[in-house]
This record gives sequence, C-alpha cells and structure tokens, in this order.
Amino acid sequence: MLETGTHTGHVIWYNEQRGYGFVRIETNDIFIHRTVLDRFGLSFLYAGDMITVFVVTGANGPYIQDIRALSRKAPDALPKDTTPQQGEVRGIVKFFNAEKGYGFVEVIDGSNAQDVFLHSRTLQASGLRTIAEGQSLLMHISDDGKGPQATEIRILAPD
Repeated sequence: MLETGTHTGHVIWYNEQRGYGFVRIETNDIFIHRTVLDRFGLSFLYAGDMITVFVVTGANGPYIQDIRALSRKAPDALPKDTTPQQGEVRGIVKFFNAEKGYGFVEVIDGSNAQDVFLHSRTLQASGLRTIAEGQSLLMHISDDGKGPQATEIRILAPD
C-alpha cells in the first residue's frame, strides 16, 4: 500500500468527459479527479505525463489530493513536408470549435475541392485536443452516407 505523502509517477490515462483518470506510482494505479486538476490550473492530462502529487488514503483506498509538479514530454517535431501515404489527402483546417468538438477541413489536393468534417475523437486518436485554423494536415477520409469525414490525421509543420 502506498504511504501518504509526495510521490512521482506517470499518467496512465485521463478521460476529460468523465473527469478522472489514473497515475501509476511505483506499482500502484492511483485515482485522480478533475477537481485536483482544476486546483492546479489544468484541464487535461496526457498519457505519459510525469507528475508529482500528494497522495492520501480514503475509504476507497489511496487517491491524489494535490498536484505538486507536472512535466510533459516535448512533442515530436512536426514534419515539414510529408509525402501523402496511400489514401491520404492534404487539407487545411477551415475552423475547429473545441467546445462543440468538431470543425471542417478543406481538401487542397488537386481539383477535388471539398469540405471534410473533423470530429474531436479523430483529434484525440492522434494525440491532440484541438487544432488551429489554417493548420496543414494529411488525412484519410471516409463517407458513411453522412458526408465526407476525416478518420485519421497527421499534422504538418507550418511552411
């Protein structure tokens, strides 16, 4: 059992909609609630974030009471110009509303100009929370009868 006190571990997962997640400290998976993030000024944790926390034990076992420090690994360098893989097309984000969880990307490959729906789930699967207007990307598109939708994306560095 983990003792009360300050410990360092890494985030296993955090679900923003549910407002909780788990941090691995030594061999223990410790519960963390959204209110702890709020007090530290955070709205989200990423898997792999290194975090120093204060742990206490309650009726349901140990939980994180406070965040003391957070270390987020630097993002990988964005590719400047990536050749599209099979099935990928280039696009530029027209807009994305993080609160509503969707936006649109304009396809810029060839003469097949179209707007493609982009859902926040696709961003999350790519390790992103939001995306900026004008951002260049490569994407796979599907159409299940509701119109074209981005199913996978890869962000490109600005020119």
